[in-house]
Amino acid sequence: MNIKTRINARKVALSYIYQHCFFHHLLTQKSAIVEALFIDNIFQSQSEKFEAGKEMFMKKIKSYVDESFVDNVEPFVDEFFDEWQKEDIDFDYLVKVVPQVEKLESELKEQVNSYTQSFKYDDMDTIDQSLFLLGYAEWKTLWTPKEVVINELIELAKRYSDEWAPKLLNGIMHKIMTPTE
Repeated sequence: MNIKTRINARKVALSYIYQHCFFHHLLTQKSAIVEALFIDNIFQSQSEKFEAGKEMFMKKIKSYVDESFVDNVEPFVDEFFDEWQKEDIDFDYLVKVVPQVEKLESELKEQVNSYTQSFKYDDMDTIDQSLFLLGYAEWKTLWTPKEVVINELIELAKRYSDEWAPKLLNGIMHKIMTPTE
């Protein structure tokens, strides 16, 4: 395993997971849909046009959310990571870890919620949820040592999230990954 290609693969995976979480949340946000249609000059007072626009918008988002990552990994990389050559990314990592995210999300939510008191998983920023999902899926799928996973999550959080995210990820992921006796 090449460390640089694995790090790049984690960045690709985080980007995909973030987009997936974002669009999944968007499906439940009526105000965001109204704003998106407003940008296209479609107003709620134009009920027929608004409903048709809303339905088309929802279909587009749903089709994106339902797409298979394995089938779309190369176009995704081409679209968003064109600064890297294909050999700079560990595609094997991507096709093993990313498809497991959706399967493991409810299990992760339960784990995170069991270790938090003042908030729940669903209250977290989308980027923090994405980081948790990435780390948990890698740990459960590839059995990457917890120290490696947590360290990589901290580095990604420092770069892409707020100042409190590294501590949050470190504390909760350490508890999740440490077997209880």
